[in-house]
Amino acid sequence: MMNRRGFTKNLLAMGSVLAAPSAVRAGTSQKDSPKLPPNLDAYQAGDSISPEVFVTDRNLSNHSLLSILKNNSPNEVNVLFIFGGGAMGHNSPGGIWCPDSFEDLHMLRTLKDAYQNTQVGFVFVACAPVFHSKYLGFSDRLFLDQPDDSIEFINAVKLFIHTTQAALENGIIPQQPYYDLRLRLMMDRSPGKTPTAGTIYDWQGKFRDPDENQKYGVPNIWLLDKQGTALTAPFRGNMYHPKPGDSFQISYTISDVDQAIRQQLARAR
Repeated sequence: MMNRRGFTKNLLAMGSVLAAPSAVRAGTSQKDSPKLPPNLDAYQAGDSISPEVFVTDRNLSNHSLLSILKNNSPNEVNVLFIFGGGAMGHNSPGGIWCPDSFEDLHMLRTLKDAYQNTQVGFVFVACAPVFHSKYLGFSDRLFLDQPDDSIEFINAVKLFIHTTQAALENGIIPQQPYYDLRLRLMMDRSPGKTPTAGTIYDWQGKFRDPDENQKYGVPNIWLLDKQGTALTAPFRGNMYHPKPGDSFQISYTISDVDQAIRQQLARAR
């Protein structure tokens, strides 16, 4: 059970807490930086992720993704699952705002069970509904455009984390997730899609494939070693519930991910 008083205290300290941790301070403000180019430098197999990449825990403390991977040691393979998190009270399957992420969570639960007590670790990162906040009773794009100390932003973050934690408690999410409150990992660098509040870092959007044409690009699965090197290209593109005009699409299955994990474990021996 979460300490609600401490949680609320952390929320009120949002302005200072949501800044990058001391080890990952580097970055340029939106105001002073040039417009970011398309994601032509997105991470690919063999690339090492930046030590500045960070995610946020449920108490709003930031953590370097590399430190999380190292803490998973001695795991030889880490499965990074980037997905849409809590539905913020909206009626959605499993309490998850992204139905495609909800469907992929079935395979992640199975994989996590299958690889218990092995050299395979898992990292879950829940992304906020940054482009859909107005449909959930909040201002449009508040996760992207409102400052850290905005009361509406603080309340939205609180509800997003609360509903994501509820999905964890209900068994939909099989492991305590981290959070990406401004969609930094999967940021779309197209005009009008980037945030206007908060700091923009050089690594933002590098987990997003250059050919990605969906707003969020989640769910998204990466296999990383404990040094933060991408072992394969990401698994992406599953569309179980396409929008009108789009088509049902399955780009990978649990067998594909499982085979890739086994291949990487064999190479590590």
